[in-house]
Amino acid sequence: MQISLPFELRGVAGRVEVEYGVNEDPDRWGYPVLALEFDIERSRGCPVVQASVEYVAEGYAAVMGWIQVVRHRVEGASDAEVFVDVAPQMHAVSAGMPYFAFGPRPALFDAPSTDDREYEFRAHAFLTASPDAVMSAVVEPLCGFRWGYDVIEGNPVIAPLERAGIEEWSWMRSVLEERYPDWRFLDFHATG
Repeated sequence: MQISLPFELRGVAGRVEVEYGVNEDPDRWGYPVLALEFDIERSRGCPVVQASVEYVAEGYAAVMGWIQVVRHRVEGASDAEVFVDVAPQMHAVSAGMPYFAFGPRPALFDAPSTDDREYEFRAHAFLTASPDAVMSAVVEPLCGFRWGYDVIEGNPVIAPLERAGIEEWSWMRSVLEERYPDWRFLDFHATG
C-alpha cells in the first residue's frame, strides 16, 4: 500500500511518500542486529512502514521531525497504553524530545513486532517542523498518517494505512503536551 501526503513549509510545497506492507523477510529489515529477546520470525506478518520526504529546500530549511504516538494493548491488559515512540537510546539519556526521527528531510522507518499472542498496536505519525528550524521547542504538524496491526491467536494482521488529520493531531497533541510541558505544539492546518 502507498499514499502520498502533500504539505507546505515556509511557502515551499513538499510531499511524503509512504510505503506500507507486510514484513515477509525479517533479515531484510535488519532484525538480526536488534538483539531482541524473542524469535525474530515472530515479526513475519507484522507491518513495515517507510515514509520519505520530498522537499526542495536544503540545510536548516529542510530540518523536520517525525513524531509518532502509539496506542497499544498487550495480552491480558484491560486498558490500552499510550506512549510517544522515540528511539530507545533517547529514553536512556532522557533527551526530553518527542522526535522519532529528526534532520533534513528525515525518513521514518518502523517494523514493530511482538511475541504476545493477543496484541493491538495503532500508530499515528506526523511530519513536523519548527517555524525557526532548530532554534526553539515549537512544533508545527505538516501531514500525517495512521497505521498498525493486531495479533489474534498468534497471527499478525496489519491494519489499513490511512491519512491522519485534525482529529488525530488533536489527540496526539494532548498526549504530547502532557509529556513535554516545555514544548509548544501548534494547530494542524491540512494541505491539499
